Amino acid sequence: MSELIIVAIAQAKPGYESALVQAQSELVSIVRELPGCIRYELNESLEQPGQVVFIERWRDRAAWESHMRGPHMDAFRAKAGSMIGAFDLLQMKQVA
Repeated sequence: MSELIIVAIAQAKPGYESALVQAQSELVSIVRELPGCIRYELNESLEQPGQVVFIERWRDRAAWESHMRGPHMDAFRAKAGSMIGAFDLLQMKQVA
């Protein structure tokens, strides 16, 4: 099975930019320790405060799905889910 690459793009609702980025930052150290996580990084736009991009690489889809069902994600959604405005999720494979 091939690796799965995830690009998740989120924009904070107005007034929640700093709080959302902080909540997302707290996920990074937890997720990096999960089985099957190869890369998990959070990047914030220099041009648009509160717009962030997660770049993730997982051993396979099962590892990513396990992460998405994990208690850390439930806690994140409860704490910060309402702070997210626009959201886009790309599921990709590396071709070159």
